[in-house]
Amino acid sequence: MVTVRDPGNPTDTNGLGHVPATYRIGLYEVTNPQYVRFLNAVAGDDPHGLYSSLMTSSDRGGILRSGMPGSHTYSVKPFFENKPVNGVNWFDAARYCNWLHNGTPSGAQGPGTTEDGAYDMSLDPALIVREPGARYFLPTHDEWYKAAYYDPHLPGAGAMGTPDYWFYPTRSDTLPTEAMCDGVGDVTNPGPNVANTCQGASWNGETGNVTNVGGCLAPSPWGAFDLGGNVGEMTETPGTPIPPDLPTRRLRGGDFANSIALLGSSFFPSLNMLAEGANIGFRVAATERSLPSRMTNAP
Repeated sequence: MVTVRDPGNPTDTNGLGHVPATYRIGLYEVTNPQYVRFLNAVAGDDPHGLYSSLMTSSDRGGILRSGMPGSHTYSVKPFFENKPVNGVNWFDAARYCNWLHNGTPSGAQGPGTTEDGAYDMSLDPALIVREPGARYFLPTHDEWYKAAYYDPHLPGAGAMGTPDYWFYPTRSDTLPTEAMCDGVGDVTNPGPNVANTCQGASWNGETGNVTNVGGCLAPSPWGAFDLGGNVGEMTETPGTPIPPDLPTRRLRGGDFANSIALLGSSFFPSLNMLAEGANIGFRVAATERSLPSRMTNAP
């Protein structure tokens, strides 16, 4: 994980980005091997649907399941070892954070593994918030935004008229270049302002697909990769409810399939908390003093 400092920083002109405390955020999006470790620990029986068939059926998904209910096992598809997990919804991501908070235990899905810790999953979805003392969690909209766009160290960041914020999470106010890739999803045109977006990275029979995390070599001001493109990233912050009052959370960063405009700091759609898609994933944040976890694998 990378540490995001300068607590109490000013907001951007749109009112976003202020975070009162130092915190940490994942260097990369959560990957298939990390999520497989989670599934093998707690989803031999899977009452809360942490595994989705989309992970297997989609040519963009990277996880296989075998065995019978009660003894399911999980593995990573070939060539998806360093790709971001997808096909997850907000509840899956929150339960993953609970598992990290609880020390990555093995056992049935319950309060000591997936159902409590950072988030109390017994609550109404609209009422689920970060619990006091949470060590690992989904970033708030402001935490995600600061990690992606805020740069107090490099004069010249001037997006939206604010000197310390870039417009794109690649330390640039200039539109990023679309990533291209080879036949196994390795980016072939990496650079400081490259992002996997707009269906430029096509492989495995799909027009537009996930690529290796960090493969674009375009870090944010704090050194985190793929905050622009690859998969859209869920945040903790409620979004605009979908009629009739379906709860949502803010989604950030754009993805491999959609417009490059979604990478910009002014775009932050709302996501149905139950939505699963090949272009939806997540990244974990943590307190400054949380112990180093085994969640991060280098690409």
